[in-house]
Amino acid sequence: MKFVIDETKDKMIHSLIKGGKNVMLTGATGAGKTTYCFEIANDLDMNCEVINCGSTQDARTSLLGFFQLKDGNTEFTPSSFIKAIQTKNTLIVLDELSRASDDAFNILFPVLDHRREISIEEENGDSRKIKVAEGVRFIATANIGLEYSATRSLDRALQDRFMTFNLPYITGEQMTDFIKDSHELTPANELMVNTLAQVYDYSHNLFGKGKIGTRISTRSIIDTLSLIKADFGVRDILDHAILSQYEQDSSTIVNDANVLREFADSIGVYSNSSSNNND
Repeated sequence: MKFVIDETKDKMIHSLIKGGKNVMLTGATGAGKTTYCFEIANDLDMNCEVINCGSTQDARTSLLGFFQLKDGNTEFTPSSFIKAIQTKNTLIVLDELSRASDDAFNILFPVLDHRREISIEEENGDSRKIKVAEGVRFIATANIGLEYSATRSLDRALQDRFMTFNLPYITGEQMTDFIKDSHELTPANELMVNTLAQVYDYSHNLFGKGKIGTRISTRSIIDTLSLIKADFGVRDILDHAILSQYEQDSSTIVNDANVLREFADSIGVYSNSSSNNND
């Protein structure tokens, strides 16, 4: 089953990618943006290469490559990005573009516009241009907003190189349907997924009303499936694998976790003996 997205929006994004346009997916962290990029590549029968722009503090090395001494000779070792732009029929995912440095933006500009090329400076000071291969397409993901640290507003010149679509969080019902259709679950597993989806929905409801500062991501729930299938109890999964993420943060966020625990308790997570299978 495909990840949940508005059908019209899905068709538009596929059409733009096929037509050679750059697409940017914005939205909350853990909403499924990167997963969706892999699905697009699969749908269009393309190779897929993810470039983590959030780790490009040394942009020239991360995006271009580096020189090294080998057998007495200086050789250039290209980055995975350089290799990807030279590989035909590749969808390059510029992941977490909103966390990239200014140097990274400047390197990406000529690749993303009509020039479709990148300059590599040789050790002797000369530069050579590398053209983007036929069939290479670009899609970016970005977490934009005050909810996310180390992110910022994107440079307008960079935004103008993309068609932008927002991917909101899916509902708890949509998420449970996706999980049940794409994974083999026992009836007990399904019950646990339903319970976690209730807490997920509650967190989004409170966040929308401004009563808590963050919310449970879709990815947080989906990532617990291996624990659910291993018969860990829903109480332990909620406490140790989901709400524990809140407790690494400020006291305000810790309080948010306690609010969600109170709701979980109200639906029987902490009182129902079956909610903790490994006790």
